[in-house]
Amino acid sequence: MSAAPDLHRKIDHVGAALAQALGARALCVAVYGSAAGDDFSPAHSDVNLLLVLDEVTFADLRLIGVTLAREAPQDLTFATPLVVTPGFLRDARDSFPVELDDIRERHRVLAGTDLLAGIRVPEERRREQAEREARGKLLHLRALVVHRPPDPELRRALASLEAVLVVIERALLHAQLAGRARGRALFDEVQRITRVPLRALPLLDDLRHGRAGWPAGADMDDLLARVLLEVEALVRFVDGHRAR
Repeated sequence: MSAAPDLHRKIDHVGAALAQALGARALCVAVYGSAAGDDFSPAHSDVNLLLVLDEVTFADLRLIGVTLAREAPQDLTFATPLVVTPGFLRDARDSFPVELDDIRERHRVLAGTDLLAGIRVPEERRREQAEREARGKLLHLRALVVHRPPDPELRRALASLEAVLVVIERALLHAQLAGRARGRALFDEVQRITRVPLRALPLLDDLRHGRAGWPAGADMDDLLARVLLEVEALVRFVDGHRAR
């Protein structure tokens, strides 16, 4: 779904309000993720903000919360923003390489200086974290099978899992992907590279963004089983093609 210009204006307004409230202490205010592009669906996704301050104080954190509560429009859901210092951002290249690289690739500066564009994440760090998290998500899927929650809880778990898996796939296959594939194009590229047929994960993406209706009962069990099989196959591919 294409983000309407008025949605961008509303996000820009919140960014400007935060920058004004924080003054010179705000070095960079940026929106990242789907809300930074044209595939943002406000009904199914939150607005993610990153604030880089010269120093993070208790008072500034409270001020950010008060400003968001006052300025955020009711038709948009703003996630709790990431509030960091330049030093934290620099050191995150080693501790959070997947998340930082994803933010760097898809962000839009609302105020201040773009402190993200020049960040370069070590390839090996990105791959190590992506492998670790892919296995963690596989274990989480198996836990959902063991302790099968009610349909509404399972929907939330699968929707949040899908978003993370997309980031992990891009990180694992970063050097092999053609450009910055996203959405259906990303799944097509992953299939081409891994030779793993993907049906459930693209469907999960459609479900998460409201392009299809969620199943229930036995059909939900079938979706969970198919997602589990595809994630297991991708992890096996990673194990067999680990970078030397």
